[in-house]
Amino acid sequence: MRILLVTYWGLTNMGGIWTYMKQLSDQLVRQGHSVTLMGSHAEENKLYLLGRTESFDKKAYYNALLPYLDPGRFPHLHLEHGIFSFELGRYAFEGGAAVLGLHNYDIIHAQDPISSYAIRRIMTAPVPLVTSIHGALSREAFYEYKGLEPGLTWEAYEQRPICRYFRRMEELGALAADSILVSSRWIGKLVRGAGVREERIHTVPYGLNLGDYDVKAAQPSPFRPPGGTKVIMYAGRLEYIKGVHVLLGALGEVFRSRRDWICIIAGVGSLGEELQAQARELGIGEQVVFAGKVDNIPAALSGADIYVQPSLQDTQPYSVTEAQLAGIAPIVSGTAGMPEMVEHGNTGWIVPPEDSGALAGLLLQLLGDDGLRAKTGQAARVWALHTRSLALMTESTLNVYRRTLGTHAMRYHAEGAANAVSGAAEGRKRLADAFHPAGLLNALNPADPLAPLLYRSLPVNYAIPDGRIASIAEN
Repeated sequence: MRILLVTYWGLTNMGGIWTYMKQLSDQLVRQGHSVTLMGSHAEENKLYLLGRTESFDKKAYYNALLPYLDPGRFPHLHLEHGIFSFELGRYAFEGGAAVLGLHNYDIIHAQDPISSYAIRRIMTAPVPLVTSIHGALSREAFYEYKGLEPGLTWEAYEQRPICRYFRRMEELGALAADSILVSSRWIGKLVRGAGVREERIHTVPYGLNLGDYDVKAAQPSPFRPPGGTKVIMYAGRLEYIKGVHVLLGALGEVFRSRRDWICIIAGVGSLGEELQAQARELGIGEQVVFAGKVDNIPAALSGADIYVQPSLQDTQPYSVTEAQLAGIAPIVSGTAGMPEMVEHGNTGWIVPPEDSGALAGLLLQLLGDDGLRAKTGQAARVWALHTRSLALMTESTLNVYRRTLGTHAMRYHAEGAANAVSGAAEGRKRLADAFHPAGLLNALNPADPLAPLLYRSLPVNYAIPDGRIASIAEN
């Protein structure tokens, strides 16, 4: 089977999504399939195929389109800066993906709603499309904005055009797919809310390569705490949505009762300096180790006693599974897909999100009860070994591929899933003054070699801006 794994985002720096793509790709190749990975290279501003020479210069394409997407003709693009940025980025992705080619694959597996919708919009011949929905774009964006605007409420955010934009992209991305993969029931519920039929949604939890995990875990831990010191650990990005500030608040309370512990924060992100300042202000600067990027998390976890995932929203973090495989029953926030990963009090614990007090109380309980940690940790490891293997995830994913290939033609013609974003619908939604990018480039420079390439690669009725987004201007 010839498979394209594709994402709108940066290809090798996406945290959990990159882990998913890389592990799945490796397993599929081992089974004899041909796999290509497509995504963005942020530093070089290009769309590319991993391990191949082909690439598309997004910056030059941006610069050509930019003057023609003015607010006078297309005001909906300029309701908020984020909308314009994402739409311009999507048009560059669509042009690049079309040029790099979609025709040499038996199935395309998109990793986000933006690439899902974009791929369907540029198809000139139907290819079965599977889409993994790894998170909730509109909800994640809320926490990104809240990190910048601490007083922002969900109710206020819902009234903003950027929220309507992300919800529209989630809807279009879900409806574009022939089949959808979700890792949790929580995500499945959101997808059904977008109008996707139940039979198209397949729940396949994330898995890890158990053999590779054990090899890494057998290596020495990079941390050597003083004897008698308990180790609390978090691994992940240092961003507002990850809730590390909540963990630090809880640790500040724990510090007032006992000090025989350290907390290792493994990860990097935009809030690194701010979180270090928070730790100092709480008086726990000596208790918290900001370790930066840690290459071997399994080895680090082998020396830990407690693992905390304090995210404000998270689907099914790999770090939680890694903690379970290390024999640690993790503490997770009771939000999004995380409660599905633990049985409270048996294979882990669930605390209310953003509740430092509740987290502090649980940490104090676990710090003082070695027997409880050992018992629940063993149960967590057994559960993860039986339900979170990469082999199980890969076989379940292949079954979805096979099912999609077998029913694609019927769905495409009879139910119109693909037609929802294809030619006729696109034509009906075409905006006045919208243009085909090949025509624009040809008018700007008849010698530009990209123009004829775009004419050949994009549908004849493809247009920029995308008329199906204009509805976000409606309150």
